[in-house]
Amino acid sequence: MERLFKHPVNHSQAVEVKKSGHKKHILRAIYFNGPLSNSELAKQIKLSTPKINSLLLELIDEGLVEELGRGDSSGGRRPNIYGLVKDGFYVVGITINVTRTIISIFNSNNEEISGPHFFPISMQSDIEIFHQVNEKLEEVFNENNISRDKILVAGIELPGLINLHEGTNLTYFPEVKNLFAELKKIFGVPVFFNHDTKLRTFAEQHFGLARNKKNVLMLQVDWGMGLGIIVNGKLYTGKSGFSGEFGHVPIVTDGPLCVCGKQGCLETVVSAKAIARQAREAIKNGKSSLINKLVDNDLEKIDISTVIQAADSGDQFAISLFSEAGKWLGHGIALLIQVFNPELIILSGQVAVASRFIQAPIQQAINTYSNRDISNDSQVVFSELGPKAGTMGAAAYALEQISK
Repeated sequence: MERLFKHPVNHSQAVEVKKSGHKKHILRAIYFNGPLSNSELAKQIKLSTPKINSLLLELIDEGLVEELGRGDSSGGRRPNIYGLVKDGFYVVGITINVTRTIISIFNSNNEEISGPHFFPISMQSDIEIFHQVNEKLEEVFNENNISRDKILVAGIELPGLINLHEGTNLTYFPEVKNLFAELKKIFGVPVFFNHDTKLRTFAEQHFGLARNKKNVLMLQVDWGMGLGIIVNGKLYTGKSGFSGEFGHVPIVTDGPLCVCGKQGCLETVVSAKAIARQAREAIKNGKSSLINKLVDNDLEKIDISTVIQAADSGDQFAISLFSEAGKWLGHGIALLIQVFNPELIILSGQVAVASRFIQAPIQQAINTYSNRDISNDSQVVFSELGPKAGTMGAAAYALEQISK
């Protein structure tokens, strides 16, 4: 970010570092809260209004901030309102999962100016994957005439057990001791990564249904299943960053074998991968379903979107799959309600797209397995951010990290 700031030659390095830090806080405050007045910025950043005004003038000169006119006043002179110049800088958001890679470019107003771009690069235990992603990112830059010099930072959402304190992903790159440093070398800009569910929870916290909420749970029911936790307005990560592995809690007696080695994990009956597997197995054993026709009898082509399409067409078998998944998901949510007493539970991911088929069985299971007084204290909703939550959360999280 410093490369976008002008540095007078007569100032010491220590002074410029401190000033750059204050400027980053101003940019971050406006990015996450929208246009703000001088006094509002002073309260958030704990600096005097004259100091804030001086920094704002420099940021305006640097082409990063603009004056938007005067705001409302409860008495006295109306304050000047400041916003970010729309194309003053860009932030990259990247999703890498077990099926594909998604790249989006966001401007300083958190608007997706390019993307989402989908690439057939799936997660693998080889750091070479990031070189492949960087090549695709370069293609996106070239296609949109975006200079790397205006890219402040990149954020990447990854699966796996991630320890942010050590900068490691123990699942996929256990031998890499500082993945942050390696990624900066590859991409040429600061890169911050985190677990996919946590970054989507971060997106909900700042731009979605969890905004201004204090105690929220976000269940990402996708190819796998993860849990994001907001406690007292802060994203909870646990001691080493491993919190939220709720999909690997055994809940089904004598259930399917999970990739983690345990049997009957919640993920094995509610995830997109599990639902597609159940559909394949049943049809292979003679179950009649529209799903078979949709994939031209090629059962390996069955995925969650196929099952949703069949259910939308009234296929009873497809609907029954979602009903069963909703029952187990509701059972799991009931346990979370009893433990956390959240004000809000957000459901996101590919399975949540089938909300019309899973909502009723989820609520029925909650009524069955949770204390009514406690469950009535929590609201269950479906994310409105959709698939863009991943890249949006990664980009915004990265900007927050670089501004600290």
